[in-house]
Amino acid sequence: MTDFNSLIEQQFSAFDPDYSDRKGAYADKLAPLEEKLIAVQQTGNSMAASDQYMIECKWLLLYTADWDALEKKMAQFETSLKNKDQDWAEEQVASDGSWGPCYDQWFLKVDAMIDAVNALADEGIAPDYPLTFLAPIAEPADLVAWLNSQKTSRIFADGLDRRDALGAVSAALSEMCFKSEIRDYFRKYVKGFDLSDDYIAAYKSWLDDWQDAQSGYWGGWFETDAGDILKSPDLSLTFHNISYQHGKVGLWPAIFKTTLAIRDDTYPFGWKHNGDFNNHNNYDVAKIFDLGWDEVDSGSQKSASADISTILDWCLTKSMTPDGGFIDDPTFYNSVGAAYYYGVSFLDQIGYFGTDIPFWTDHAFADGPALCCKIQKKMKAEKLDDDEAEAAMEKLVDACGNCG
Repeated sequence: MTDFNSLIEQQFSAFDPDYSDRKGAYADKLAPLEEKLIAVQQTGNSMAASDQYMIECKWLLLYTADWDALEKKMAQFETSLKNKDQDWAEEQVASDGSWGPCYDQWFLKVDAMIDAVNALADEGIAPDYPLTFLAPIAEPADLVAWLNSQKTSRIFADGLDRRDALGAVSAALSEMCFKSEIRDYFRKYVKGFDLSDDYIAAYKSWLDDWQDAQSGYWGGWFETDAGDILKSPDLSLTFHNISYQHGKVGLWPAIFKTTLAIRDDTYPFGWKHNGDFNNHNNYDVAKIFDLGWDEVDSGSQKSASADISTILDWCLTKSMTPDGGFIDDPTFYNSVGAAYYYGVSFLDQIGYFGTDIPFWTDHAFADGPALCCKIQKKMKAEKLDDDEAEAAMEKLVDACGNCG
């Protein structure tokens, strides 16, 4: 099996022989800025503008070799930290209906849009402005053309890994097309974009063609300098395509086989980050197993159950503090709230908080409801208020009630 992380590193180095040194130097410069942002966020201030600058800095660092753009964005990030009043950066932009005014990259605005639309849909409130910024994918033919333009990376030639842009936009599209409440919201409230049946059919057809027949997975494709196309097994992209289609996908035995096989590989082509498990990836794996459980044989179920037990132990003993907190990892998460969201989501997905017997084991977890309340107490004490923290709290309240 191809080591895609090594392949990507090699291709960036072919594009820029100084790539590794430059990436390391900029990572060292970015780290203290992230630490300053996290310290403010832990006081309850989401720092929306700084958060957007930071997210784009991390994208430039991890997915490009555009050092000039990274230098400029880091300077904006550093300057933004001086201003603690950043609520304006959460508002919709009047000129094109986008969200994320501090982003330069269009796909990051799409990512911000789907988060905002989910919040508006919960309240039944229409956007203030038409979503004209979605013009690059507004028609079925334009949609397919854009997706095809991002599917294959040629890093050795242009210094750009297209995987993150493809993943963000395809995840947003999957919510729009397959998540009934979001699809209905677009059709009732959103102006400047026609989410027609033909549009959804075109997207579904493209998704089906994108799935790899051998691995069952979805992922970015990488062209080599010899002209070969290598198809990556991407855990995150596969999770989104399965999750938003509610498990109604093909090739489930292959999906389970690949998921189990990549356990010890590095994200996004495996479960691990910096050599260890991670609750974001644990959640993705658990939901994939849950949605496909009845589509595979008992041997696959037994193997999956053993791995869920392993990552549950890691979650409880390595990713949490004794007072119910989740340990942030700024090398992976974009906010403190994200660490809570994915930790809570993983435990919720495997049924840890409930009293019913979960899909993957033969017993409920007696300590689960108490831990659910302990996490709530910790989150309230830290006054976390970003979108992901709020989503984590909603899951906790649904699981064990409001613990006060």
